[in-house]
Amino acid sequence: MPNIINRKSATASSALQTSLSAALIAAVIAAVAAISAILTNASQQTQIVDASANVIGAELGTDGHYQLHTNISQNIYADPNNSSTTNLDSGNAYTFTGASTSTLGVTGLQWSLRTDQNATVYIEQSPDNTNWDISDNFDYKANEGLGGTVQATQSYWRIRVILVGAIDTTYFRLQGVLAPIAVPLPSALSNDGRLLSESTLTGQQNTNRHVWVNPTNELAVSPVYRLVGTSFDGTVLDPNFWTDGSLRDGTVAQGGGEIKLETNTTANGFAKYTSVRKARFVAGSAQYFNGAVSWVTAGTANNLRRVGVYTTDVSDDIVDGYFFQLDETVFSIGYARAGTPVLVDSGDFNGNLGATFTPTAATYYLVSIEYTPMGAFWYIDGKLLHKIGAAHLSNTNTLPIVIENENTGNSIIDVVFDTVGLYIARQGELITSPISSRATGVSGTVFKYGAGNLRGMQVSTIVDNAEVDIYDGLSNAGTLIWASGKLKKKDDGTNLQIDFWNLPFNDGLFIDITVQSADVLVVYE
Repeated sequence: MPNIINRKSATASSALQTSLSAALIAAVIAAVAAISAILTNASQQTQIVDASANVIGAELGTDGHYQLHTNISQNIYADPNNSSTTNLDSGNAYTFTGASTSTLGVTGLQWSLRTDQNATVYIEQSPDNTNWDISDNFDYKANEGLGGTVQATQSYWRIRVILVGAIDTTYFRLQGVLAPIAVPLPSALSNDGRLLSESTLTGQQNTNRHVWVNPTNELAVSPVYRLVGTSFDGTVLDPNFWTDGSLRDGTVAQGGGEIKLETNTTANGFAKYTSVRKARFVAGSAQYFNGAVSWVTAGTANNLRRVGVYTTDVSDDIVDGYFFQLDETVFSIGYARAGTPVLVDSGDFNGNLGATFTPTAATYYLVSIEYTPMGAFWYIDGKLLHKIGAAHLSNTNTLPIVIENENTGNSIIDVVFDTVGLYIARQGELITSPISSRATGVSGTVFKYGAGNLRGMQVSTIVDNAEVDIYDGLSNAGTLIWASGKLKKKDDGTNLQIDFWNLPFNDGLFIDITVQSADVLVVYE
């Protein structure tokens, strides 16, 4: 019986082994088939899609291999915290200050501005939203759009715009833009591969002024030469340089380097001081008046104080020129042409000091006026107060210095007006190209109308006892500035030569040959 059981067990075990071998072989065959299929499809294209089944493409690279197709999309956006169209005026102190904005994830801080007033733009950055450690500033010229890009280097930024003057804007368009990727520098290069940049030197007070380079690549410069004006040394008024035109108990006194004009306690008291000489204007050069003055007494009823460059008539009324004026409490700048003064009062000034300015009593100010046939500019302490760009504001720009202090009514208050220096300069060469003219016989000749300089004279063919007289004016009624006396005969080809060392004259050049004839050659400008 046991032998029968063992035979059955052996038969069952053999059948199990046969079954397992067949399954293993089948599994191996399936695996081989799968590998074969993978190897067969390895060279076929595979598509990659995103979660929305959008196909992600590939493109051929410069190395000859295909790569995933990618691009960068910038999220550039305007920053409302640093953008504005609100005009700047006294209500916001002529200033825009933006709110802080994070710059994390941003490379370029871009800005643009257009408005009708000069301004300074500040692009400021902070590491902690409290301390604004970096500030890049830009000068903005009125009515010229300007913009730029600044590299973001700290965590926060803001824009500030401050007007140079105190005049309301009529339009104001500021925009700040944040850019993740930006190129702050221009791409143009010089011929040798360096960063290409250009610059223009521009006036800060008058932004329409620029420095010039002449055709031979040299900087065009203008020297400044004092023409009229002296220091006030000692206590004696110098009649060689200044004329005291005071009337009605007004007085001019000198001391301590200062000139003091007082009306004293006299109704209609009038103190006036005028330079003897005029500053000759020449075409192509601007004139420049400069003075240090103090309206010592506050603006006073029935009193007028004026300083500048102008001419007056016999009634002391202004004829031609430019000036500053305090009439009672109203401060003005003015100009006159042919006896018609035009005033611009405080409240209407258009310069960088703002529309309103009135001098403080007992305070010295540097007052300046630039004037040309095409316009004039008035300054206080070197800052532009007002400008007028118009032709023919005065019939002449050859003018003297005048300072005056007058009680215009029944005031008996002693009003004081002081100065420590007044002068007129030419912004250009002192000496111009001279000309020459000739007069013969017994004659009176006008060689020049208006101011000039006498260089020299040559007298020949002199008849015995001939006389030559030179006058500052247009006839022999002018001021005699040189007289030859009786001359000895010269008819041998020799001559009398005189160097006048650029002798100035103000009103004209008149030469009178009297008694006997002579031949006169004059060199002048």
